[in-house]
This record gives sequence, C-alpha cells and structure tokens, in this order.
Amino acid sequence: MAAVKSLRQVLVLTGVVAALASTVGGHARAADTAYDEGQALLGAKKFREAADKFEAVVAANPGFAQAWYSLAVARRHMNECTGAIAAYRRYSTLEPDKSEPYFGLGLCLRETGDKPGAIEALKHYVAIEKAPASKVWVEKARQILTELGAAAPTAAAAAPAPAEPKPAAVAAKATPAAPANPFAEAQALRDRGHVDEAIAKYQQAVSADPKHLPARMALGELLLKVHRDDEAIEVFRAALDKNPSAPAALYELAFALRVRDRPAEAVDAYQRYIKLRPADADAYYGLGRALQHLGRKADARKAYQTYVSLEKRPGERRWVESAQAQLKTLAAP
Repeated sequence: MAAVKSLRQVLVLTGVVAALASTVGGHARAADTAYDEGQALLGAKKFREAADKFEAVVAANPGFAQAWYSLAVARRHMNECTGAIAAYRRYSTLEPDKSEPYFGLGLCLRETGDKPGAIEALKHYVAIEKAPASKVWVEKARQILTELGAAAPTAAAAAPAPAEPKPAAVAAKATPAAPANPFAEAQALRDRGHVDEAIAKYQQAVSADPKHLPARMALGELLLKVHRDDEAIEVFRAALDKNPSAPAALYELAFALRVRDRPAEAVDAYQRYIKLRPADADAYYGLGRALQHLGRKADARKAYQTYVSLEKRPGERRWVESAQAQLKTLAAP
C-alpha cells in the first residue's frame, strides 16, 4: 500500500509540474506575441497602442528587458516622461552594461526639469556608447550637455553607471527571462549598432517564420536607415504578400518608394494605407509630397490640407509648418 500511495503521489506531482510548465510556456508565448505586436505598432508610430502592448508584456514577465526599453520609447514619444523614466530605469537595472537607455533617460529628465539627473544620464551615455552607428547620437548628447552647461566626459573619465537598489536587481534576476529568439537577438544587435549582424539575424527570423510581420518590418526599416532602399522595398512587398492587410507594411512601403523617387507607386501605396487608416495624419503628408512630385497640384493640396487638419501632436509642429509652406507654393500662380 505504501508503494502504491507513493506512486500515486509521484503521478500527481508529475501532473502538477506538467500543468505548471504548460501555463508558464503559454504565458511566455503570449508575452512574445504581444511584444512583437508592440514592435509593429511602434514602427507604425502608434505609440499609445504600442505602450499598451508593452505594458501587458512587462506585467506578465517583469524580466523582459527589451519590452521595458520599448515601453520607455513609446512613452517618451507620447511626452509621458515620468512613465518613460521609470521604464528606462527598469531596463538599465536589467541590462546595466547597455548604453541605450541613457540617451532617452537624459532627454526625459531634462523635460521634467531634473537638470542634474539629465546631465548624469547623458554623460554616462557619452562615456559608454562606442558603436560607430551611434556617433550621431553621441554628438547630439554632447550638444545637449553643452546647452545644460556641462562638459561631456572623455572615455578615460567615464562616470560609473548609476547604482540601482539591490532588491530590484535581485528581483529581476529571480524573474525568468524571455526565451531567446532570432528576432529578439536581432533587436539587441541593432540597438548596439551591429548593423550587418542584425540584418542577418532578422533574415534568420523571417526564414524561421515567414509570417512574422515585426521581423520583416524591423528588417525593412533597418535597410532604409542604411540607405539600402531597394532591398527595403522588396522586404516590405514580401511582408504584404504574407500579410496583405498589414497597415504598417503599406506605410513603410509607401515611404520607401517615395524616398527612392518612385512617386506613382508611392501614391498607390499611400492610398491603400489611407483606406485602412483614414485618420492617420502622417500618410497625408507623404501622399502630398508624392502627388506634388507628379505634378498633380490639386490632389497634392488636398492631401496637405488634410494633413494640417489632422495633425495635432506638438512634436510634429515642424511638419505642419512644412505642409503649410508647400500649400503656399502650390497656391502661387
């Protein structure tokens, strides 16, 4: 009887462990899916929707470092600096050797009036950011430090990373990290400025899951940033082949075609996007530029007017002024 009872206990325990493993695995997959969706929304400048996704991810898995970083970026773009600061600091706790959070953290601290905190964060960013692809951001940080009345440090005078409370660090280590995957690895490589390696890893992620839209979107966006426009166009077209109703892919395709001086194709892509997202101001500006390039002045004026009427974000004021300038140009005899 004792042996039978013991066996039953083992079987029950095994069932419990299996159930727990299934639950944990399900939560991890759900978090990965939400993260991927958030990245796609971030790429499409849907910052509120993206933030909602990332908040769900970090609630389910507080140790998912990259989700905290993306949440911080989304919040900063929404001018929610207090929330962005908290997310940047959480990321820096989980990834203390990474430079990425300190630039955005410094900007947010400056916006909230914390000048000493902004100086500390930006000095730390300048001291530890060594990626060649990030040189422009280092120079920007130096410029802001000068405006704040502080000199940027040299590499030899690098300030130590600000210490984080030990309980938070211990708690972070105790939380299971999100499982490694090619897409997450590509994101990390991109953020560290390893462009070629990131491109290869994104391509690996696409090969592993051809319908994985965030991987295709991130790959195309990175190719655009390094001026490999034709390759980016093919990536966005392939994304639409696999995801025909993906608004973000349509928008990026339209932008890439316009940059590549293919305005007729850009107009078609913008118009298809607008059918899906008629209230998105950004598309009307790009549509106006493409129509203007084609000499379709009346249609261009209508697109610019729609953009000006829709765009209410304070951070986009310069684009509104640009559209208004183009309207004056188009109104000239």
